[in-house]
Amino acid sequence: MKKLYILVLVACLLATGRSYSQDSKFNISVHTHLGTVKSSSGASSGDGSTVKMKQFSITPRAVFRIDNVWAVGALYSYRNAEERTYLAIPGVGGGNIDTKTIDQYAGALVQTYLFDNGKFAAFLELDGTMGTSKTEILAGVNGTPTKSDLYSSAFHAGGRYTFFKGLGAEIRLNRLVSYRKLKGKEMDMETSQFDLFNNILNQASLGLSYQF
Repeated sequence: MKKLYILVLVACLLATGRSYSQDSKFNISVHTHLGTVKSSSGASSGDGSTVKMKQFSITPRAVFRIDNVWAVGALYSYRNAEERTYLAIPGVGGGNIDTKTIDQYAGALVQTYLFDNGKFAAFLELDGTMGTSKTEILAGVNGTPTKSDLYSSAFHAGGRYTFFKGLGAEIRLNRLVSYRKLKGKEMDMETSQFDLFNNILNQASLGLSYQF
């Protein structure tokens, strides 16, 4: 009798978990990224230029699950990056230029789920966004802030572990493939950049999610 009771209890828990997974249509998540990136170019003797960047970003997302495979949603992102560039001029010396860039953008996204058993989930995501970018020079040279319209699209991969009811933890590999375009507002200037698997680990982020 005790074994039968245990089997019924386990079956009820599994059925509850499956029903919960199927009934959860909405997912809200917030991801943060904090990191430092350093790069250098030029001679190995120390005469080359170096770039050191510290950045912080936060990205909330709201997603609606269409079925077991597809989901659509919206996102907003805020990014603050401070960059110190040391410019070396052979025979003359060098100096630091400090800049600060703030990006804000919003857009739409599409997710496809590779696996989801209610507890663990793996998905791919494609988004398209537009917003603004502002860069100002803090020290080193004189200059006025530059403002640009920002357009971007990126391909991401992520995983989720739901540990308490609808509450879960997520890890994402962001911008595995990405395109970014800046169009100056005050000046007739346009730049674009395409990246493929660039600094994958530096682009990773952790976050919390809630399904209901």
